[in-house]
Amino acid sequence: MRLDLGDSASNGFTAGPGSSSRAWDRDVKLPPEEPSLHLCSRHRVMDLKQSDFAARPQKHALPPDWHFGTLSDVIKRSDYCRFCKMIASSVSTNNYKDDVEVLGCWVPDVTFEGSDGNGTEETTMNTLRLRIAPEMVGWEDAFAPFDIVPLANESENDMFKGRFIDERSIDGDLLKTWLRTCEEKHHIVCWRKDEHAVGPIDPFIRLLDLKDNCLVQKSDLPEFVALSYVWGRGAVNYKLTTDNIDELFKPGGLSNNFDKLPKTIQDSIKLTTLLGHRYLWIDSLCIIQKGNDDDNKVQLALMDVIYSRASFTIVSANGEDANARLYGSPGIDRSKKQYTAEYSSDLTLLSLVPDFEDGVQQIYWNTRGWTYQERLLSRRLVFFTDNMVYFQCGQMTCSEDFNMLRDDVTQSASQQNITLSRGEAPPTLTRRHQYRLGISPEFYYRMVTEYTSREMSHTDDRVNGFKGVLNVIEKVPEYKGVFVWGTWAKDLLAFSLLWQPRQELSRVVKYKSDPPLILYPSWSWAGWTGAVRFDDLDDWNGLPALESPFDRVRPAGWGVSLELNKKETLENPDFYLRLRTRVGKFRLTLHDRSGALKPPSLPDVKEPHPVRFGITHSAARKEGGEDEWLGSILMPKSYRQKLGGPYEFVVLSDAYSFSGEELSSHASQKPWEAVNVMLIYRSGTKGQDPKAVPVVQRAGVGRMLKSAWDEISTELEEILVE
Repeated sequence: MRLDLGDSASNGFTAGPGSSSRAWDRDVKLPPEEPSLHLCSRHRVMDLKQSDFAARPQKHALPPDWHFGTLSDVIKRSDYCRFCKMIASSVSTNNYKDDVEVLGCWVPDVTFEGSDGNGTEETTMNTLRLRIAPEMVGWEDAFAPFDIVPLANESENDMFKGRFIDERSIDGDLLKTWLRTCEEKHHIVCWRKDEHAVGPIDPFIRLLDLKDNCLVQKSDLPEFVALSYVWGRGAVNYKLTTDNIDELFKPGGLSNNFDKLPKTIQDSIKLTTLLGHRYLWIDSLCIIQKGNDDDNKVQLALMDVIYSRASFTIVSANGEDANARLYGSPGIDRSKKQYTAEYSSDLTLLSLVPDFEDGVQQIYWNTRGWTYQERLLSRRLVFFTDNMVYFQCGQMTCSEDFNMLRDDVTQSASQQNITLSRGEAPPTLTRRHQYRLGISPEFYYRMVTEYTSREMSHTDDRVNGFKGVLNVIEKVPEYKGVFVWGTWAKDLLAFSLLWQPRQELSRVVKYKSDPPLILYPSWSWAGWTGAVRFDDLDDWNGLPALESPFDRVRPAGWGVSLELNKKETLENPDFYLRLRTRVGKFRLTLHDRSGALKPPSLPDVKEPHPVRFGITHSAARKEGGEDEWLGSILMPKSYRQKLGGPYEFVVLSDAYSFSGEELSSHASQKPWEAVNVMLIYRSGTKGQDPKAVPVVQRAGVGRMLKSAWDEISTELEEILVE
């Protein structure tokens, strides 16, 4: 669970005289400690009741926060205080136990429409949770915040209360209820099966028929389940090949080879049967993995159909290979990490550890390239972690340990990042990042950024691992034929060329090729391994916003043009970028006007980071003089040893402005004073003729002052970028 922090001080309380003075303190007179009461004085004075967590009008102010002392104090009191013991057991680490203060902060939980306390008026209602969090100044990361809710009695199934998890197995009826609720209620967001059945597919997909225990081939798709998992190295030893395909198509062929299957696949077969489904799709058994490359290509092109038409997707969110167990599935016991505290005869509390963010978002499965599109394309996902099952669709996130299955729920704490205030203001709620499949250009550029931050075992799958997403966009009539090597080329080619590295990149080469065979062009993000990004579409760096973020790029002057050409003479069509542009020589400098030491990064991107260099005139500066800043570019840090240059740059397009990363917002700039440029290196020519067109490679893309090009004399040159 991620906890962000506001800028002011939060209310809380201390034990009165002698305690540290804090802006969020409030005096509360504590009674003497009485260990026989099984609650410390701090938790007794809270006087918690079921009604403290119950639904209330959203407009009502939240109750005040509580201060429980240092984590070390909490641990000491856990010998006799049930509440302290629950906290001490639930914290993710006690490395800073002597220093970090522990807070209890009321936060809104489930939001729905209901009647007010008098039952006379419909209004927005919130239930509450008590969030246990570290002190908000300097210790934000001391331990992961977690929530406390009332535990439902065994004889009741109270809405918006916690519940115990069965160590032996999942509650199959609960899982079916999640799936049925989504299918029946979420018509627009998650698609009903009868609304999404759009006819037969071409040519077919294979499915595991769990009734006849064999492979079948279908064009008219029945209702089926899909599996998303991580292969790992050497874990998938039995898979579909041209040698065993005939055997697996015979009734009983699957059961005859069941013991050869990886554990994840065995468990998913049992689970699918338990949930009453007959057909299951698993890539290793439904796509020929050896002996027929054409089948592999055809089936990989159907990833969008497979995952979007599956009734739901089982996710093996535990472990790092195909032998990870689906804990809680039939016959697979699991560990139980649930901590409770009997507060009174009417109230037992339960800590929700871990929540969906910690249980799923940070796992190995969520770092792999192939699983990205599997997650986006799936309508419904059932995540199996080592101690919990989660359900997520386009409208709700559910877990086994909390009951919130109500039709009119619009949001819950599990879907929110909650920023605790350091002042009197209530917590701020922002929706957590959602993996959403979108068809607009804005979604496309965000999805490329997310996808490229993930790891691929075979880097030559760079395009294949994203092809399902691209297929969905291309099925929109106005976007037909829009992508070339993963790049949005139609109407937005000039913008698409401006991707930037988030880490140092290397070229994509064909798997096991010797000598290495470079795949995909250098101008496309797909031609490189590693994380890339595009400029923040909301960053106007102090200039007036334009109607569309893509209007910030327009054709350059001086007769510059760019287009994609397709050369049909090769066995595989070769797309290259043809530029008629100005070529100029400039040097790199360490002079950087952004004010930042390195480009912004995200936790999912590893070092080393590229370095932002300044661009200056090709002529060396005079003794003691400073290089004139003409622009900015991100390049590998090795260029620090190669500042002399000069390097060749070409003009790509006009730029509305420099971004905030390139030029400080305090610097003065006017619209359309910049151009987008590409640093190139030459790699030969196309053809034998002395006048043949030069071929170049992209080394980086940056932004320069347009006036810098007005000061140099260059002719238009035609080049091909590969």
